[in-house]
Amino acid sequence: MQIVSTKEGSSMPPNTSSALSSEPEAGEAPPADADDTVARRRVVPEHEVKDLLGEYGVDVPVSRTFTNAAQAADAVSGLSGPLVLKAWGPGLVHKSDVGAVVLGLTACDIPAAVADMAASLDRQGFTPTGYLVEQQHPGGIELIVGVVRDATFGHVVLLGLGGVATEMLDLSALRVAPLSRADAAELVDSFPGAPLLHGARGREPGNRDALIEFLLSIAGEGSLIERLGDTLVEFECNPIVVTASGVQALDARLIVDSTTGMPAATQTHPTDFTRLFAPRGIAIAGASGSRSTFGNRFLAAYRQAGWTDSLCALHPDASSVDGVPAYSSISDVPYPVDYLVVAVPAAAAPKVVADAAASGVGFVHVVTGGFAEMGSDGAALQAELGQAASGTSTRVLGPNCLGVFAPRGRQTFTLGAPSESGAVSVVSQSGGLSGDMITVGSRRGIRFSKLVSIGNAIDVTQGELVDWLVDDPETRIIGIYLEGTRDGAALLGALRRAAGKKPVVILRGGSSAQGSVAVSSHTGSMASNEKVWAAVSRATGAVQVRSLEDFLSCLTYLQHYIDHSPSTDADGVLVIGLGGGASVLATDTCDRAGLKLTPLRDGLRTRLRDLGYGAGTSVANPLEVPVGPASPTSILVDALTPVFALDGQHYQDVLVHFNAAAYYNYGTAGIRPLIDTLQSLVDAELPVRVAVVVRNTEVCPAVDVELLDIFASDSGLPMYRSFSEAASAIASAQDFDARRGNGA
Repeated sequence: MQIVSTKEGSSMPPNTSSALSSEPEAGEAPPADADDTVARRRVVPEHEVKDLLGEYGVDVPVSRTFTNAAQAADAVSGLSGPLVLKAWGPGLVHKSDVGAVVLGLTACDIPAAVADMAASLDRQGFTPTGYLVEQQHPGGIELIVGVVRDATFGHVVLLGLGGVATEMLDLSALRVAPLSRADAAELVDSFPGAPLLHGARGREPGNRDALIEFLLSIAGEGSLIERLGDTLVEFECNPIVVTASGVQALDARLIVDSTTGMPAATQTHPTDFTRLFAPRGIAIAGASGSRSTFGNRFLAAYRQAGWTDSLCALHPDASSVDGVPAYSSISDVPYPVDYLVVAVPAAAAPKVVADAAASGVGFVHVVTGGFAEMGSDGAALQAELGQAASGTSTRVLGPNCLGVFAPRGRQTFTLGAPSESGAVSVVSQSGGLSGDMITVGSRRGIRFSKLVSIGNAIDVTQGELVDWLVDDPETRIIGIYLEGTRDGAALLGALRRAAGKKPVVILRGGSSAQGSVAVSSHTGSMASNEKVWAAVSRATGAVQVRSLEDFLSCLTYLQHYIDHSPSTDADGVLVIGLGGGASVLATDTCDRAGLKLTPLRDGLRTRLRDLGYGAGTSVANPLEVPVGPASPTSILVDALTPVFALDGQHYQDVLVHFNAAAYYNYGTAGIRPLIDTLQSLVDAELPVRVAVVVRNTEVCPAVDVELLDIFASDSGLPMYRSFSEAASAIASAQDFDARRGNGA
């Protein structure tokens, strides 16, 4: 394809057919292996990409293209120097690495430079398809802007320092597409090179507004990447130059693949999950009349949860199982079944699911494992399972999962589950961790509205469940555990809708198995999985944690303080407790969590010293008080009362810490004085969120640990065993403070 173009005249047709063609043509990247998808990825020639950018209002250099040295003189006539010469063709992806870019030329230099470049590239095994000559920019702040398609969330946008050291320095930041204007502004203001835009060492500042507009042209609503859609594999401008007058794209690379698209949603209409969490009737397939199976345990759990009717077993020849009516087929059940638990062997599961779908069962939960997690044979069986309900209104949960816990709807999957309902809902990929969340979380005082384990998620996915929970009036806090997702775009959309409306806490497992799809660009290699997830958090406000302990800590804190909105003048965290190394460690942990310990004002310090605090200790922040077995139970309230008086100083959160060992080393009443001190703190009803850390509980007798757990559960006061848990919890609440109401 021979094209002669200028900045003013685009050679790209409106439908970008030349850029998106899957047929081999000039500029095609050589196949990296035998994979057909990789082989059909195409590097679009730079001048075509710039023509496309011009359609979106992006400024690019005045340019000419030609195919050989003989055409050079005529092609560049009228261009003023200095000029830049570039070659394009098969394999010429990083041009500067192979000498396919020469700067500082005049129009007279171009023919000889083309001949020299062609000879040099030929020695390296490259045959240029054509040449591009552009007017060289005088210079400015060089940045990189790129877009790469992430395997989970689709397109992500990178902004960083540009030029040849881009990837080596990796001074960049990411956001997920599409960008809102607020996203673009935040990206511009927060990426590591942002100070350069303000001017440095006498250099003129960069045009921030023009850079924001550039980002929106590339990745906003109605932008270039929206037009290219799922055919876009990678896009990169490195560098763009930002000056006081505007932004110009000096280099542009686009890799497209018309054979690749993100997975389509399996459901065309949103599912109402009300009956999943509050079914009218339940049936269990796989309960035995002669031995204990998963099915029998589900029957026992449902009976314990209060199901005396509309509960049955499916059994080929029994009339009852474990005292529950049994029927030979789902079609024989005399009442509507909204929820069927399938605990039969994997090979028999597809037939049970197909029968349920034919009978109009709303939700089928496949407990059984032995599907895709077991290899190719299991994957084939899983595909058969998915087809069993395909095209029907029946939704399949699992396989390889424990199912649903929802106290209000008497949904359960374990004996001894708490019956009190609350406002916390969790979507978990893991069944085992779901059980831990219920058992350990309830001891910490978490009251669940809903918890659903989805296992292999062949049908019902995280994204659609989270999206439904955003609108669920019984859910006020959302937790997510996932190891991977096939509906990343839907999950991202749900998280965006939750922003400012309901706090979301995410715990990821197995994240190293995921990653961004990267072919050849700096953008792709810098868009690591961790960075993409960090970008998701910045775009949505969803808090990410690294352990189950931190996950439960955040849910506990958010639950207790969901209705607490700090005053507009509240600022930072106040740490209070026994002085010494513990306060230093608390400070360090808060700092790592991104929390600010705002110092107490001088007047308050004087008042606290007058009250007897601070002899040899700090009253700045941390506020060190001798709390222990010999101190009055009101010591914390006495110290905090002047801080939170009308003429005091307001904080968003207070972190109180105790040393449990002190109550045994220096006291005789065990843990009871500590609990009494905490009770006085609860009774004071201070206008601030309070997180309590009780360290060294290993020294406590089991009966005292039980007393602490009971107090935490009954009082609702969030209590933690480590500074890390408390800091994570406080950070989750402060993150939601910053967004509260924005998504309502």
